[in-house]
Amino acid sequence: MGSGMSKVVTGLYLGNIRDSEDVASLQRHGVTHVLSVHTGAKPVLEDMSYLCISASDSSSQNLMQHFKECIKFIHECRLRGGGCLVHWMCDRNGGRRLRQWLIEQIDSELYPGLIWESEEKSMFRIPWKHAGKQDYNQEVDASIFKAWAVFKGKFKEGDKAEPATWKTRLRCALNKSPDFEEVTDRSQLDISEPYKVYRIVPEEEQKCKSGVGTGSGLADVTDMDCSPSAIDDLMKEPPCVDEYLGIIKRSPSPPQETCRNPPIPDWWVQQPNPTLPLMNGYTGYEQHHSGYSQMVINFFYGGKLVGHITTSYPEGCRISLSQPSGPNEKLYAPDALEHVRFPSAEAIQNDRQKQITKKLFGHLERGVLLHSNKQGIFIKRLCQGRVFWSGNTMVYKDRPNKLDRDEVVKIFDTNLFFRDLQQYYNNQGRYPDSRVTLCFGEEFPDPTLRCKLILVQVEQLFLRQVVEDTEKAYSSSSSPLVPAANETQHEQVYRIFQDICGPHQRPLFRENQQIAV
Repeated sequence: MGSGMSKVVTGLYLGNIRDSEDVASLQRHGVTHVLSVHTGAKPVLEDMSYLCISASDSSSQNLMQHFKECIKFIHECRLRGGGCLVHWMCDRNGGRRLRQWLIEQIDSELYPGLIWESEEKSMFRIPWKHAGKQDYNQEVDASIFKAWAVFKGKFKEGDKAEPATWKTRLRCALNKSPDFEEVTDRSQLDISEPYKVYRIVPEEEQKCKSGVGTGSGLADVTDMDCSPSAIDDLMKEPPCVDEYLGIIKRSPSPPQETCRNPPIPDWWVQQPNPTLPLMNGYTGYEQHHSGYSQMVINFFYGGKLVGHITTSYPEGCRISLSQPSGPNEKLYAPDALEHVRFPSAEAIQNDRQKQITKKLFGHLERGVLLHSNKQGIFIKRLCQGRVFWSGNTMVYKDRPNKLDRDEVVKIFDTNLFFRDLQQYYNNQGRYPDSRVTLCFGEEFPDPTLRCKLILVQVEQLFLRQVVEDTEKAYSSSSSPLVPAANETQHEQVYRIFQDICGPHQRPLFRENQQIAV
Protein backbone atom coordinates (compact mmCIF):
# COMPACT_ATOMS: atom_id res chain seq x y z
CA MET A 1 0.00 0.00 0.00
CA GLY A 2 1.18 3.52 -0.70
CA SER A 3 1.94 6.03 2.02
CA GLY A 4 -0.81 8.31 0.71
CA MET A 5 -0.71 10.43 -2.43
CA SER A 6 -1.14 14.18 -2.05
CA LYS A 7 -3.46 16.36 -4.11
CA VAL A 8 -1.77 19.45 -5.54
CA VAL A 9 -4.64 20.83 -7.62
CA THR A 10 -7.77 19.22 -9.04
CA GLY A 11 -6.69 16.25 -11.14
CA LEU A 12 -3.02 16.33 -10.14
CA TYR A 13 -1.41 14.22 -7.41
CA LEU A 14 2.10 13.54 -6.14
CA GLY A 15 3.17 10.22 -4.68
CA ASN A 16 5.77 7.48 -4.71
CA ILE A 17 6.16 4.22 -6.57
CA ARG A 18 4.02 2.35 -4.05
CA ASP A 19 1.19 4.82 -4.59
CA SER A 20 1.43 4.19 -8.34
CA GLU A 21 0.76 0.48 -7.73
CA ASP A 22 -2.03 0.89 -5.17
CA VAL A 23 -5.11 0.17 -7.32
CA ALA A 24 -7.65 0.97 -4.62
CA SER A 25 -6.06 4.35 -3.88
CA LEU A 26 -5.78 5.19 -7.57
CA GLN A 27 -9.46 4.43 -8.14
CA ARG A 28 -10.49 6.35 -5.03
CA HIS A 29 -8.72 9.48 -6.30
CA GLY A 30 -9.86 9.08 -9.90
CA VAL A 31 -6.33 8.63 -11.25
CA THR A 32 -6.27 7.61 -14.92
CA HIS A 33 -2.73 8.63 -15.90
CA VAL A 34 0.66 8.02 -14.29
CA LEU A 35 3.81 10.03 -14.97
CA SER A 36 6.69 7.86 -13.82
CA VAL A 37 10.21 9.26 -13.49
CA HIS A 38 13.00 6.91 -12.40
CA THR A 39 15.68 4.59 -13.78
CA GLY A 40 13.36 1.63 -14.28
CA ALA A 41 10.22 3.50 -15.29
CA LYS A 42 7.74 1.25 -17.13
CA PRO A 43 3.96 0.65 -17.33
CA VAL A 44 2.58 -1.51 -14.52
CA LEU A 45 -1.25 -1.49 -14.63
CA GLU A 46 -3.16 -2.41 -17.79
CA ASP A 47 -6.00 0.13 -17.42
CA MET A 48 -3.70 3.07 -16.83
CA SER A 49 -2.15 5.52 -19.30
CA TYR A 50 1.58 6.02 -18.72
CA LEU A 51 4.36 8.42 -19.58
CA CYS A 52 7.63 6.85 -18.48
CA ILE A 53 10.79 8.96 -18.22
CA SER A 54 14.00 7.05 -17.59
CA ALA A 55 16.14 9.18 -15.30
CA SER A 56 18.85 8.54 -12.77
CA ASP A 57 18.83 9.78 -9.20
CA SER A 58 21.66 12.25 -9.79
CA SER A 59 22.08 16.00 -9.51
CA SER A 60 23.60 15.97 -13.01
CA GLN A 61 20.46 14.46 -14.53
CA ASN A 62 18.82 16.95 -16.91
CA LEU A 63 15.03 16.67 -16.64
CA MET A 64 14.27 19.91 -18.47
CA GLN A 65 14.48 18.14 -21.83
CA HIS A 66 11.36 16.19 -20.87
CA PHE A 67 9.48 19.15 -19.47
CA LYS A 68 7.16 19.97 -22.41
CA GLU A 69 6.30 16.33 -22.91
CA CYS A 70 5.35 15.95 -19.26
CA ILE A 71 3.26 19.12 -19.19
CA LYS A 72 1.37 18.05 -22.31
CA PHE A 73 0.67 14.65 -20.74
CA ILE A 74 -0.71 16.24 -17.56
CA HIS A 75 -2.80 18.82 -19.41
CA GLU A 76 -4.41 16.28 -21.72
CA CYS A 77 -5.27 14.10 -18.75
CA ARG A 78 -6.95 16.92 -16.85
CA LEU A 79 -8.78 18.24 -19.93
CA ARG A 80 -10.41 14.83 -20.31
CA GLY A 81 -11.57 14.94 -16.70
CA GLY A 82 -9.04 12.40 -15.49
CA GLY A 83 -6.47 12.45 -12.74
CA CYS A 84 -2.69 12.26 -13.06
CA LEU A 85 -0.27 10.85 -10.50
CA VAL A 86 3.34 12.00 -10.74
CA HIS A 87 5.94 9.93 -8.94
CA TRP A 88 9.68 9.43 -8.97
CA MET A 89 11.96 6.95 -7.28
CA CYS A 90 14.59 9.09 -5.67
CA ASP A 91 15.34 11.17 -2.64
CA ARG A 92 12.38 13.39 -1.69
CA ASN A 93 14.11 16.50 -2.96
CA GLY A 94 15.92 14.77 -5.82
CA GLY A 95 18.97 16.96 -5.19
CA ARG A 96 17.05 19.88 -6.69
CA ARG A 97 17.25 23.37 -5.29
CA LEU A 98 14.23 25.61 -4.72
CA ARG A 99 15.22 27.61 -7.78
CA GLN A 100 14.76 24.72 -10.20
CA TRP A 101 11.58 23.51 -8.50
CA LEU A 102 9.93 26.93 -8.57
CA ILE A 103 10.85 27.63 -12.19
CA GLU A 104 9.22 24.34 -13.14
CA GLN A 105 6.04 25.27 -11.28
CA ILE A 106 5.84 28.68 -12.97
CA ASP A 107 6.34 27.16 -16.42
CA SER A 108 3.69 24.53 -15.73
CA GLU A 109 0.96 27.22 -15.49
CA LEU A 110 -0.88 24.98 -13.03
CA TYR A 111 -1.07 27.52 -10.22
CA PRO A 112 -3.37 30.56 -10.51
CA GLY A 113 -1.45 33.81 -10.10
CA LEU A 114 2.00 32.20 -10.32
CA ILE A 115 3.28 33.78 -13.53
CA TRP A 116 6.35 35.37 -15.05
CA GLU A 117 6.57 39.12 -14.48
CA SER A 118 9.08 39.72 -17.26
CA GLU A 119 9.47 38.31 -20.76
CA GLU A 120 13.05 37.31 -20.09
CA LYS A 121 11.81 35.23 -17.11
CA SER A 122 14.01 37.00 -14.62
CA MET A 123 11.12 37.97 -12.29
CA PHE A 124 7.89 36.25 -11.32
CA ARG A 125 4.68 36.93 -9.43
CA ILE A 126 3.48 34.71 -6.62
CA PRO A 127 -0.06 35.08 -5.18
CA TRP A 128 -0.03 36.41 -1.62
CA LYS A 129 -3.61 36.60 -0.39
CA HIS A 130 -4.12 36.47 3.38
CA ALA A 131 -5.99 33.41 4.63
CA GLY A 132 -8.23 35.67 6.72
CA LYS A 133 -9.76 37.43 3.69
CA GLN A 134 -13.44 36.76 3.02
CA ASP A 135 -12.84 35.73 -0.59
CA TYR A 136 -9.93 33.43 0.27
CA ASN A 137 -10.10 30.14 -1.65
CA GLN A 138 -7.68 27.59 -0.24
CA GLU A 139 -7.84 25.42 -3.37
CA VAL A 140 -6.68 28.37 -5.50
CA ASP A 141 -4.86 30.84 -3.26
CA ALA A 142 -2.80 28.27 -1.35
CA SER A 143 -2.08 25.85 -4.19
CA ILE A 144 1.58 26.75 -4.72
CA PHE A 145 2.27 26.80 -0.97
CA LYS A 146 0.64 23.41 -0.61
CA ALA A 147 2.70 22.05 -3.50
CA TRP A 148 5.89 23.13 -1.71
CA ALA A 149 4.74 21.40 1.47
CA VAL A 150 4.03 18.24 -0.53
CA PHE A 151 7.37 18.43 -2.28
CA LYS A 152 9.14 18.80 1.05
CA GLY A 153 7.25 15.86 2.51
CA LYS A 154 5.57 18.09 5.09
CA PHE A 155 2.04 17.33 3.92
CA LYS A 156 0.14 14.42 2.45
CA GLU A 157 -3.52 13.89 1.66
CA GLY A 158 -5.49 13.31 4.83
CA ASP A 159 -3.35 15.60 6.97
CA LYS A 160 -4.94 18.68 8.51
CA ALA A 161 -4.82 21.61 6.08
CA GLU A 162 -2.60 24.42 7.38
CA PRO A 163 -2.48 27.06 4.60
CA ALA A 164 -0.82 29.64 6.87
CA THR A 165 1.90 27.13 7.75
CA TRP A 166 2.40 26.18 4.08
CA LYS A 167 2.80 29.83 3.20
CA THR A 168 5.25 30.40 6.03
CA ARG A 169 7.43 27.50 4.87
CA LEU A 170 7.74 28.80 1.32
CA ARG A 171 8.25 32.37 2.53
CA CYS A 172 11.09 31.18 4.76
CA ALA A 173 12.63 29.29 1.85
CA LEU A 174 12.45 32.31 -0.45
CA ASN A 175 13.87 34.66 2.17
CA LYS A 176 16.79 32.38 2.99
CA SER A 177 17.64 31.43 -0.56
CA PRO A 178 20.38 33.46 -2.29
CA ASP A 179 18.60 32.65 -5.56
CA PHE A 180 15.69 35.01 -4.88
CA GLU A 181 15.24 38.65 -3.98
CA GLU A 182 11.90 40.35 -3.38
CA VAL A 183 11.19 43.33 -5.66
CA THR A 184 9.07 45.42 -3.31
CA ASP A 185 8.45 48.19 -5.84
CA ARG A 186 6.58 45.74 -8.05
CA SER A 187 4.76 43.83 -5.31
CA GLN A 188 1.08 44.68 -4.89
CA LEU A 189 -0.21 43.68 -1.46
CA ASP A 190 -3.06 46.16 -1.14
CA ILE A 191 -5.29 44.95 -3.99
CA SER A 192 -8.07 42.36 -4.19
CA GLU A 193 -5.70 39.74 -5.67
CA PRO A 194 -2.40 40.61 -3.93
CA TYR A 195 0.92 39.25 -5.07
CA LYS A 196 4.63 39.54 -4.42
CA VAL A 197 7.28 39.87 -7.10
CA TYR A 198 10.62 38.09 -6.78
CA ARG A 199 13.71 38.39 -8.90
CA ILE A 200 15.80 35.35 -9.76
CA VAL A 201 19.34 36.35 -8.85
CA PRO A 202 21.92 35.19 -11.43
CA GLU A 203 24.62 32.97 -9.98
CA GLU A 204 27.38 35.33 -11.12
CA GLU A 205 25.74 38.14 -9.16
CA GLN A 206 25.54 35.89 -6.11
CA LYS A 207 29.25 35.18 -6.36
CA CYS A 208 30.01 38.90 -6.52
CA LYS A 209 27.88 39.57 -3.47
CA SER A 210 29.43 36.79 -1.44
CA GLY A 211 32.95 37.61 -2.62
CA VAL A 212 33.73 34.00 -3.57
CA GLY A 213 33.96 32.25 -6.88
CA THR A 214 32.42 28.93 -5.88
CA GLY A 215 28.87 27.80 -5.58
CA SER A 216 29.21 26.82 -1.95
CA GLY A 217 26.95 29.63 -0.90
CA LEU A 218 24.02 28.22 -2.86
CA ALA A 219 22.03 26.21 -0.37
CA ASP A 220 19.85 23.23 -1.25
CA VAL A 221 16.19 23.27 -0.39
CA THR A 222 16.91 21.03 2.57
CA ASP A 223 18.60 23.98 4.25
CA MET A 224 15.77 26.40 3.65
CA ASP A 225 13.01 25.34 5.98
CA CYS A 226 11.80 27.29 8.96
CA SER A 227 12.88 25.68 12.20
CA PRO A 228 10.37 23.32 13.84
CA SER A 229 10.14 25.66 16.82
CA ALA A 230 9.13 28.58 14.57
CA ILE A 231 6.34 26.52 13.00
CA ASP A 232 5.22 25.30 16.42
CA ASP A 233 5.01 28.89 17.61
CA LEU A 234 2.89 29.78 14.62
CA MET A 235 0.45 26.94 15.25
CA LYS A 236 0.13 27.74 18.96
CA GLU A 237 -0.89 31.36 18.48
CA PRO A 238 -4.33 32.50 19.70
CA PRO A 239 -6.84 33.49 16.96
CA CYS A 240 -6.28 37.24 17.05
CA VAL A 241 -2.54 36.97 17.27
CA ASP A 242 -2.54 34.59 14.28
CA GLU A 243 -2.88 37.70 12.15
CA TYR A 244 0.37 39.14 13.49
CA LEU A 245 2.86 36.86 11.74
CA GLY A 246 1.61 37.97 8.35
CA ILE A 247 2.19 41.66 8.98
CA ILE A 248 5.97 41.81 9.13
CA LYS A 249 6.81 42.64 5.52
CA ARG A 250 10.46 42.53 4.49
CA SER A 251 12.04 44.82 1.96
CA PRO A 252 15.66 44.98 0.76
CA SER A 253 18.11 46.64 3.11
CA PRO A 254 19.48 50.05 2.08
CA PRO A 255 22.56 49.80 -0.17
CA GLN A 256 25.98 49.52 1.39
CA GLU A 257 28.14 52.60 1.85
CA THR A 258 29.94 52.04 -1.47
CA CYS A 259 26.65 52.25 -3.35
CA ARG A 260 24.86 54.81 -1.20
CA ASN A 261 23.05 57.65 -2.95
CA PRO A 262 24.18 61.22 -2.27
CA PRO A 263 22.85 62.68 1.00
CA ILE A 264 19.30 63.95 0.70
CA PRO A 265 18.75 67.60 1.69
CA ASP A 266 16.47 68.44 4.58
CA TRP A 267 13.37 66.45 3.77
CA TRP A 268 10.75 69.07 4.68
CA VAL A 269 12.18 71.37 1.99
CA GLN A 270 11.39 68.84 -0.73
CA GLN A 271 8.15 68.96 -2.66
CA PRO A 272 5.63 66.39 -1.43
CA ASN A 273 4.03 63.73 -3.59
CA PRO A 274 2.55 65.57 -6.63
CA THR A 275 -0.65 63.56 -6.33
CA LEU A 276 -1.31 65.29 -3.01
CA PRO A 277 -2.09 68.94 -2.23
CA LEU A 278 0.94 71.14 -2.90
CA MET A 279 2.54 73.52 -0.43
CA ASN A 280 1.56 77.19 -0.56
CA GLY A 281 4.07 80.02 -0.15
CA TYR A 282 3.78 80.83 3.51
CA THR A 283 6.34 82.97 5.24
CA GLY A 284 9.03 81.44 7.37
CA TYR A 285 7.35 82.72 10.52
CA GLU A 286 4.05 81.05 9.68
CA GLN A 287 5.72 77.77 8.76
CA HIS A 288 7.59 77.59 12.03
CA HIS A 289 4.92 79.05 14.31
CA SER A 290 5.32 76.99 17.48
CA GLY A 291 1.59 76.26 17.63
CA TYR A 292 1.74 74.56 14.27
CA SER A 293 5.16 72.96 14.62
CA GLN A 294 4.38 71.26 17.93
CA MET A 295 2.72 67.86 17.65
CA VAL A 296 0.87 65.72 20.19
CA ILE A 297 1.84 62.08 19.55
CA ASN A 298 0.04 59.12 21.15
CA PHE A 299 1.25 55.50 20.92
CA PHE A 300 -1.17 52.55 21.03
CA TYR A 301 -0.08 48.90 21.24
CA GLY A 302 -2.90 46.44 20.67
CA GLY A 303 -5.43 49.25 21.07
CA LYS A 304 -4.08 50.40 24.45
CA LEU A 305 -2.41 53.76 25.06
CA VAL A 306 1.18 53.06 26.09
CA GLY A 307 2.79 56.48 25.74
CA HIS A 308 2.39 60.08 24.59
CA ILE A 309 4.59 63.09 23.99
CA THR A 310 4.29 66.70 22.82
CA THR A 311 7.15 67.66 20.52
CA SER A 312 8.94 70.98 20.85
CA TYR A 313 11.45 71.20 17.98
CA PRO A 314 10.30 73.52 15.15
CA GLU A 315 12.01 71.35 12.50
CA GLY A 316 10.00 68.28 13.45
CA CYS A 317 10.84 64.88 14.86
CA ARG A 318 11.92 61.38 14.02
CA ILE A 319 9.98 58.45 15.51
CA SER A 320 12.28 55.44 15.76
CA LEU A 321 13.62 52.85 18.17
CA SER A 322 16.81 54.67 19.16
CA GLN A 323 18.79 57.81 18.56
CA PRO A 324 20.99 57.66 15.42
CA SER A 325 24.55 56.76 16.30
CA GLY A 326 26.88 56.69 13.30
CA PRO A 327 27.35 59.27 10.51
CA ASN A 328 25.37 57.11 8.09
CA GLU A 329 22.37 57.17 10.39
CA LYS A 330 22.50 60.96 10.64
CA LEU A 331 21.91 61.13 6.90
CA TYR A 332 18.43 59.91 7.73
CA ALA A 333 17.78 62.23 10.67
CA PRO A 334 19.56 65.59 10.93
CA ASP A 335 20.54 66.80 14.37
CA ALA A 336 17.86 69.52 14.25
CA LEU A 337 15.12 66.90 14.63
CA GLU A 338 13.72 65.84 17.97
CA HIS A 339 14.15 62.12 18.58
CA VAL A 340 10.99 60.36 19.75
CA ARG A 341 11.32 56.70 20.67
CA PHE A 342 8.71 54.00 20.40
CA PRO A 343 7.63 52.96 23.91
CA SER A 344 9.06 49.67 25.11
CA ALA A 345 7.15 46.52 24.20
CA GLU A 346 7.48 45.41 27.81
CA ALA A 347 4.24 47.27 28.53
CA ILE A 348 2.35 44.63 26.52
CA GLN A 349 0.76 42.00 28.76
CA ASN A 350 0.12 39.32 26.13
CA ASP A 351 3.41 37.45 25.76
CA ARG A 352 2.82 36.41 22.15
CA GLN A 353 1.77 39.92 21.16
CA LYS A 354 4.88 41.25 22.88
CA GLN A 355 7.10 38.80 20.99
CA ILE A 356 5.62 39.67 17.57
CA THR A 357 5.81 43.40 18.32
CA LYS A 358 9.51 43.05 19.06
CA LYS A 359 9.96 41.25 15.73
CA LEU A 360 8.17 44.11 14.01
CA PHE A 361 10.50 46.57 15.77
CA GLY A 362 13.34 44.90 13.86
CA HIS A 363 11.90 46.39 10.66
CA LEU A 364 11.27 49.87 12.08
CA GLU A 365 14.77 50.87 13.16
CA ARG A 366 15.08 53.97 10.96
CA GLY A 367 11.49 54.95 11.67
CA VAL A 368 9.74 57.93 10.10
CA LEU A 369 10.33 61.69 9.94
CA LEU A 370 7.49 64.08 10.82
CA HIS A 371 7.25 67.81 10.21
CA SER A 372 4.35 70.13 11.02
CA ASN A 373 3.67 73.71 9.91
CA LYS A 374 0.75 75.96 8.99
CA GLN A 375 0.18 73.97 5.82
CA GLY A 376 -0.23 70.67 7.61
CA ILE A 377 1.70 67.57 8.62
CA PHE A 378 4.32 65.94 6.40
CA ILE A 379 5.96 62.55 6.73
CA LYS A 380 8.83 60.59 5.24
CA ARG A 381 9.14 56.84 5.74
CA LEU A 382 12.69 55.54 6.22
CA CYS A 383 12.08 52.14 7.83
CA GLN A 384 11.91 48.78 6.07
CA GLY A 385 8.53 47.91 7.56
CA ARG A 386 5.43 49.09 5.71
CA VAL A 387 3.51 52.06 7.10
CA PHE A 388 -0.16 52.79 6.37
CA TRP A 389 -1.96 56.01 7.27
CA SER A 390 -5.25 57.86 7.43
CA GLY A 391 -5.74 61.63 7.32
CA ASN A 392 -7.74 64.25 5.46
CA THR A 393 -5.48 64.09 2.38
CA MET A 394 -5.92 60.35 1.76
CA VAL A 395 -5.75 59.48 -1.92
CA TYR A 396 -7.88 56.35 -1.49
CA LYS A 397 -11.03 56.35 0.60
CA ASP A 398 -12.00 52.72 -0.04
CA ARG A 399 -8.70 50.96 0.62
CA PRO A 400 -5.51 51.31 2.69
CA ASN A 401 -3.01 54.07 1.87
CA LYS A 402 0.63 53.00 2.06
CA LEU A 403 3.60 55.33 2.46
CA ASP A 404 6.31 54.79 -0.13
CA ARG A 405 9.83 54.66 1.20
CA ASP A 406 11.96 57.84 1.06
CA GLU A 407 9.08 59.92 -0.28
CA VAL A 408 7.71 63.10 1.34
CA VAL A 409 3.93 62.92 1.73
CA LYS A 410 1.47 65.49 3.06
CA ILE A 411 -0.79 63.47 5.33
CA PHE A 412 -2.78 66.36 6.82
CA ASP A 413 -3.97 69.67 5.34
CA THR A 414 -4.67 72.34 7.96
CA ASN A 415 -6.63 74.66 5.66
CA LEU A 416 -8.82 71.80 4.48
CA PHE A 417 -9.57 70.92 8.09
CA PHE A 418 -10.78 74.44 8.89
CA ARG A 419 -12.91 74.57 5.77
CA ASP A 420 -14.54 71.31 6.82
CA LEU A 421 -14.92 72.61 10.37
CA GLN A 422 -16.68 75.74 9.15
CA GLN A 423 -19.03 73.63 7.03
CA TYR A 424 -19.83 71.53 10.07
CA TYR A 425 -20.79 74.58 12.13
CA ASN A 426 -22.93 75.69 9.18
CA ASN A 427 -24.68 72.29 9.28
CA GLN A 428 -23.17 71.38 5.91
CA GLY A 429 -20.95 68.44 6.77
CA ARG A 430 -19.52 66.10 9.37
CA TYR A 431 -17.17 67.07 12.15
CA PRO A 432 -13.63 66.70 10.72
CA ASP A 433 -10.91 64.72 12.47
CA SER A 434 -7.89 66.81 13.43
CA ARG A 435 -5.69 63.72 13.88
CA VAL A 436 -3.76 61.48 11.54
CA THR A 437 -3.15 57.81 12.29
CA LEU A 438 -0.07 55.79 11.36
CA CYS A 439 -0.19 52.00 11.40
CA PHE A 440 3.14 50.19 11.32
CA GLY A 441 3.38 46.82 9.58
CA GLU A 442 -0.34 46.21 9.03
CA GLU A 443 -2.85 47.36 6.47
CA PHE A 444 -4.93 50.26 7.74
CA PRO A 445 -7.72 51.12 7.97
CA ASP A 446 -9.55 47.81 7.92
CA PRO A 447 -12.23 46.14 10.07
CA THR A 448 -9.77 44.66 12.60
CA LEU A 449 -8.54 47.83 14.30
CA ARG A 450 -8.51 46.19 17.75
CA CYS A 451 -5.76 43.79 16.67
CA LYS A 452 -3.31 46.39 15.38
CA LEU A 453 0.12 45.99 16.90
CA ILE A 454 1.32 49.58 16.62
CA LEU A 455 -0.84 52.65 16.01
CA VAL A 456 0.49 56.19 16.33
CA GLN A 457 -1.86 59.20 16.34
CA VAL A 458 -0.47 62.64 15.53
CA GLU A 459 -2.20 66.00 16.01
CA GLN A 460 -1.02 69.60 15.77
CA LEU A 461 -1.01 71.11 19.25
CA PHE A 462 -2.44 74.40 17.98
CA LEU A 463 -5.30 72.58 16.26
CA ARG A 464 -6.24 70.81 19.45
CA GLN A 465 -6.35 74.13 21.29
CA VAL A 466 -8.37 75.80 18.51
CA VAL A 467 -10.90 72.97 18.42
CA GLU A 468 -11.36 73.17 22.18
CA ASP A 469 -11.80 76.96 22.06
CA THR A 470 -14.24 76.70 19.15
CA GLU A 471 -16.34 74.09 20.91
CA LYS A 472 -16.48 76.23 24.04
CA ALA A 473 -17.52 79.28 22.04
CA TYR A 474 -20.33 77.51 20.22
CA SER A 475 -21.52 75.52 23.21
CA SER A 476 -22.03 78.75 25.16
CA SER A 477 -24.33 80.07 22.39
CA SER A 478 -28.03 79.15 22.37
CA SER A 479 -27.81 78.03 18.72
CA PRO A 480 -25.02 78.10 16.14
CA LEU A 481 -27.54 79.21 13.51
CA VAL A 482 -28.94 82.27 15.30
CA PRO A 483 -26.76 85.09 16.70
CA ALA A 484 -26.73 84.93 20.48
CA ALA A 485 -27.14 87.89 22.76
CA ASN A 486 -23.48 87.76 23.68
CA GLU A 487 -21.93 88.29 20.24
CA THR A 488 -18.41 88.30 21.65
CA GLN A 489 -18.48 84.50 21.59
CA HIS A 490 -19.04 84.50 17.82
CA GLU A 491 -16.42 87.18 17.47
CA GLN A 492 -14.03 84.90 19.28
CA VAL A 493 -14.73 82.03 16.86
CA TYR A 494 -14.40 84.32 13.84
CA ARG A 495 -11.08 85.66 15.03
CA ILE A 496 -9.80 82.13 15.55
CA PHE A 497 -10.70 81.16 12.00
CA GLN A 498 -9.44 84.44 10.54
CA ASP A 499 -6.12 84.14 12.33
CA ILE A 500 -5.67 80.62 11.04
CA CYS A 501 -6.58 81.24 7.42
CA GLY A 502 -5.31 84.80 7.17
CA PRO A 503 -5.59 86.54 3.79
CA HIS A 504 -5.38 83.24 1.90
CA GLN A 505 -9.01 82.30 2.56
CA ARG A 506 -12.46 83.83 2.40
CA PRO A 507 -13.73 84.79 5.88
CA LEU A 508 -15.05 81.64 7.54
CA PHE A 509 -18.38 82.91 8.85
CA ARG A 510 -21.96 83.01 7.64
CA GLU A 511 -22.88 85.97 5.42
CA ASN A 512 -25.74 87.00 7.70
CA GLN A 513 -23.77 86.58 10.89
CA GLN A 514 -23.33 89.79 12.91
CA ILE A 515 -19.96 90.35 14.50
CA ALA A 516 -19.61 92.78 17.40
CA VAL A 517 -16.76 95.26 17.12
